[in-house]
Amino acid sequence: MTRMMFGASVLALSLTLLPMTHAQAPASAMEAFETGQWGAAESAASSATSDVDALILASEAALMPITLDQAEGMSRRDRREAALRAQEYAEAALALEPDNAEAHLRLAAGLGYQSRYVNKLRAVMMGLPQQGRDHMIEAIRLDPSEPWGPAMLGAWHLEVVRRAGEGMFDANEAEGLSLMRQAVEMGDAPAAIPYRFAVALVAADPAVHGEEATLMLNRAIETAESDAVGQAVLGLATSLLGLLQTDPAAAQTEAVRLLEE
Repeated sequence: MTRMMFGASVLALSLTLLPMTHAQAPASAMEAFETGQWGAAESAASSATSDVDALILASEAALMPITLDQAEGMSRRDRREAALRAQEYAEAALALEPDNAEAHLRLAAGLGYQSRYVNKLRAVMMGLPQQGRDHMIEAIRLDPSEPWGPAMLGAWHLEVVRRAGEGMFDANEAEGLSLMRQAVEMGDAPAAIPYRFAVALVAADPAVHGEEATLMLNRAIETAESDAVGQAVLGLATSLLGLLQTDPAAAQTEAVRLLEE
């Protein structure tokens, strides 16, 4: 059961940094999101209860302080409440549009963070890791062109293997690596995807994966967008690359912190 309890939280650990596009969300919510005002973005977007794009944006905004390592003042209770809000917004979006791939990915993220902040045995009994994985698979089926589908599912495989071992919840390291590499090469893949891949590689073993992680971090730095998410990714990638080049053990510790805190 210990291995299963570790596996309960890996869904949340694999779902960091998921910025997508929400062209039809309210302008005020979009502006707040693009400038890093996560609370304002969530508030403005969540008020549009019949707007699928707005609800997806609200779900994403609720988790951004955690996913971008900007949640120092948030207690575990605050973080769990954010995860529950993210889940609720995504469920509301799916109620309006069941075949929306982004809404499935946002629900996977909400379920993942919920599993991080509840009792691990309870999370396993609720089937949160499996539910999240299933929403990722459905998102890929609905929109094979969206790079976040394989990126999230690949990260899920890698983190389950790292935390609980090969085969837990049918996780497979080779499949995770393949999916992440596929996502990085897809059109419109944002800088957050190679960055997230690098974090997973360094956390697993910098001695084995350090060269590929370095390539991914450099790619994230070179392609970082100018908005708040992109600039946060730029800072995170630059910091981790510096550690990886000077102290691989410290880089691994930092990567694990980013995945587990």
